[in-house]
Amino acid sequence: MTALRVPPGPSSLEAMRGMRSMGGGTDLREIPIFLAGVAARYGGIAHWTFFGRHFYFLDDPVLIEEAFVLQAGHYRKGRGIERLKRLLGNGLLSSEEPLHLRQRRMMQPAFHKERIAGYGSQMVAATSEQIAAWRSGSVLELDAEMTRLTLTIAAATLFTSDVAGQTETIRAALTAALRAFPASLSTFSELFDALPVLPVTRRFNRARAELDRVIYGLIAARRAGPAAGQDDLLGMLLAARDGDAAMDDVQIRDEAMTLFLAGHETTANALSWTWYLLARNPPAARRLGEELDAVLGGRLPEAADLPRLRYTRDVFAEALRLYPPAWVLGRRALRDTSIGEYTVPRGSVVLASQLVTQRNPRYWEEPERFEPGRWSGPAPPRFAYFPFGGGVRRCIGESFAWMEGVLLIAVIAQRLRFEALDPAEIGIEPLVTLRPRSAIRLRASTRETASGAVSGTPH
Repeated sequence: MTALRVPPGPSSLEAMRGMRSMGGGTDLREIPIFLAGVAARYGGIAHWTFFGRHFYFLDDPVLIEEAFVLQAGHYRKGRGIERLKRLLGNGLLSSEEPLHLRQRRMMQPAFHKERIAGYGSQMVAATSEQIAAWRSGSVLELDAEMTRLTLTIAAATLFTSDVAGQTETIRAALTAALRAFPASLSTFSELFDALPVLPVTRRFNRARAELDRVIYGLIAARRAGPAAGQDDLLGMLLAARDGDAAMDDVQIRDEAMTLFLAGHETTANALSWTWYLLARNPPAARRLGEELDAVLGGRLPEAADLPRLRYTRDVFAEALRLYPPAWVLGRRALRDTSIGEYTVPRGSVVLASQLVTQRNPRYWEEPERFEPGRWSGPAPPRFAYFPFGGGVRRCIGESFAWMEGVLLIAVIAQRLRFEALDPAEIGIEPLVTLRPRSAIRLRASTRETASGAVSGTPH
């Protein structure tokens, strides 16, 4: 590559201001604001330098697909995922080729369509059991409730285990680990790792130890127990062979940690934002209830009902558009390459943001508005909507997440409606996932139907 041809973009000083949390270890709220401003000002592709490195931000669906799918072999995961290995190890999310491909092939059977459909009854039963304790008129923290619920479902469906007594411990440990993530991106983060006396390092190490205790406990119990449940994900990991060698407990831990924690965390956040949006949009909540009454007639949903729960799916899709759990993607160029007409030197960082592109007025009418009905119209451009990524790195649990999201919404919304207590918007906390900045506190009440209250409603 002889001549460096780069697109326009912010100055190094502007980038330093907008991305200073990457260098200083503060929270990451400034970064989506900065990226949205870059997209609005410079369009589909922009460039800047930061600490001597070239950065490219993509907000054009065609260019996003080019870089992250068609030229995926030219890149490897960015610094964010590299630093996330401190928590997840070398699991499916963080591993590189050829290990990633081997792991994905090994775990794919756990996510086949027929097997996922079989999880539906467990999802519905767990949801029904949890909401039976909710009382009409009570104020609930929906983010905490969704975390508890999705943890229970992940343990039951993927690991045939019950973690009911440990959900608060897991939730607190995961929150502590994720809140340490911004500091792990800072310029001096590797130094922080080597100084266990620092408060942020101590908090992270304690959190990881708690999570390791849970995961290694599941592995030990399975190794010592009967053969029942050996066809679940944990059983597949234990039975897997690379040639004649079995995976050791560290390898199994990394995969189990990735799917158990990363998987439940993303769905919990998506559902939390769903209830927040429905509480602030009563017409959408009413239409959702009408569909549930018409399709289900008061009975609990089943996996077979999913094709008819179209508006329910649209509600979940719209929540994923506005508040995508995975809010930014990053890659580092392994070699000199190009994007569109522009050159990308080796070592450059290429970014795309679901949070920015999925709210871009170039691709979405009234993009800040929660409007599930938009999904009954023309499909958006490919990669104008990519909450689950794309290409060989597309989320392996996408079908699981869609079924879980739709079924849980159906079970809860047919019985309850939620009222927002505060008209002020809840801000975002962009960590590894897009969490709410504060608790989503909503008042629950029994939902009345044309034929009266749904049977089995909370009282």
